[in-house]
Amino acid sequence: GRAAALLVTAPYALCVCPEGQNVTLTCRVSGPLADHHDLLYKTWYFSGDGDRSCSEKRHIRNASERELRHEAAVHHGPGAGSSAAPHGVAFLPDRHGAFHVLVTNLTLGDSGNYCCYAVEAHREHGKPHARQVAHGVVELQIRQALLPPCLADTTAAALATVACIVGILCLPLILLLIYKQRQAVTNRRTPAPPLARSSAQGIENPVFEAVPAAETWPRAPLPYAPARQPSESGRRLLSEPGTPLSPPGPGDCFFPTL
Repeated sequence: GRAAALLVTAPYALCVCPEGQNVTLTCRVSGPLADHHDLLYKTWYFSGDGDRSCSEKRHIRNASERELRHEAAVHHGPGAGSSAAPHGVAFLPDRHGAFHVLVTNLTLGDSGNYCCYAVEAHREHGKPHARQVAHGVVELQIRQALLPPCLADTTAAALATVACIVGILCLPLILLLIYKQRQAVTNRRTPAPPLARSSAQGIENPVFEAVPAAETWPRAPLPYAPARQPSESGRRLLSEPGTPLSPPGPGDCFFPTL
């Protein structure tokens, strides 16, 4: 049964922030103390050369421990007093086993490893002695901003203004093109006017010629003379010639001349 030791972990192993912003780095302490009378001491160090244990024990932005502790005593929450910190760095009060450091107005020189240390210490003869030491590390990367925020806003506003002006100037040309196109479509759909009538020659349509009158030929005499046939019953159905349904007389045709 080995006793549990102190453990320091960081919720995020890597943080990427743009230049000029603020960031709050967090570490969490877990595990029991060896003696409940011992003190738990927490602090932060910085390393810009890739050392993940910050063995040089260099303070963030070379701010002294007293200045950082003073900022932690004056300000009581993440983000509070960030503008009043002389070095732009402040230790923030612990919350539920987590301790934080606030770094404001980030620059490219702030890129590196931030080591969070937790030290359990007991006093012997009035002097503190470390009993347990644990640490975590957070890597912070600062990206260079392409445009400052104010300049980016100004550029966007200028581009929007230019786009509006160009659109207003091009509107009459667009309307003219639409009108021309609709006029061309209307002309294509209108039928061609009829050919003019020639009053001099009296020709209504020169394409078609007048239909010649029908020619008549002399009728040849019939080779026989039709005679009236008696009825089988002895009755004369058509007694008199000249009735509407009587047979034609000599020299007449039953059908009219075409």
